[in-house]
Amino acid sequence: MVHMFGWFKRWLSARPAAAPAPASRPAQPPGSPRLKSYQADSGHVYQYFFEGRHCHGRETAFLFSVTAQRTAPQRVSVVLPEASLASFERDAGRRLAENERYGVAKMALLRLFDTSEQPEDLAGGARIDEAHAREYLQVLDL
Repeated sequence: MVHMFGWFKRWLSARPAAAPAPASRPAQPPGSPRLKSYQADSGHVYQYFFEGRHCHGRETAFLFSVTAQRTAPQRVSVVLPEASLASFERDAGRRLAENERYGVAKMALLRLFDTSEQPEDLAGGARIDEAHAREYLQVLDL
């Protein structure tokens, strides 16, 4: 009987490993933007992805490609001035990391979605002042 269990153990170890379960969504190629959706309070459903950021002096512009209801994509800029973060960084005793800055910009983008009556209203983008930066940082639990 013991001999039979030894054979069974060898047989199990010789079997090929099971294939991994398929992912719930297809894997994205490295470096490709991740398309996200957001249903705004206005009722519009926006799809957007992060294009990158540009630094202009003491400001950083976070650029997003946005489309709503299958319209042509438009570039929306969210400007984050260093001055808007200065008092928070002084109080926290540290400089915000890039991912934290991106989080602030993304929250401003979502608020822009919520407050715009029509997708065309997004063209002006958003500029984050100190009060909104503090509010977003509090929501982000920073």
